Amino acid sequence: MREFKRQDRLRDQIKREIADILGRTIKNPRLGFVTITDVELSKDLKYAKVYYSAMGSGIEKADSARALDRTKGVVKSELAKRLRIRQVPQISYHVDKSLDYGEKIDSLLDQIKKEKDADE
Repeated sequence: MREFKRQDRLRDQIKREIADILGRTIKNPRLGFVTITDVELSKDLKYAKVYYSAMGSGIEKADSARALDRTKGVVKSELAKRLRIRQVPQISYHVDKSLDYGEKIDSLLDQIKKEKDADE
């Protein structure tokens, strides 16, 4: 059985805590509907890339990105209170494009199916 590394456990804990902080602590209407999808930690645990997906139009997604960027200090402060680690990692937010990619693949597969059905 594979032993979980400290980095894996900390990554999962940071993901849960940031989602909780954004959902309960931060009251910014511009944040919109944001879901934390993944967290990548550097090997030295000093940097965390937080991946998120946002719902809405392009303008709403841009507003969410700006609102997330403004929350870095509050999120880091809250993480410091909740986690028992010496140094809280620096947070950077990144859009998770895997959902858009998945939708694109689904639409291509549907298109292929329709063309195949039309040929038969």
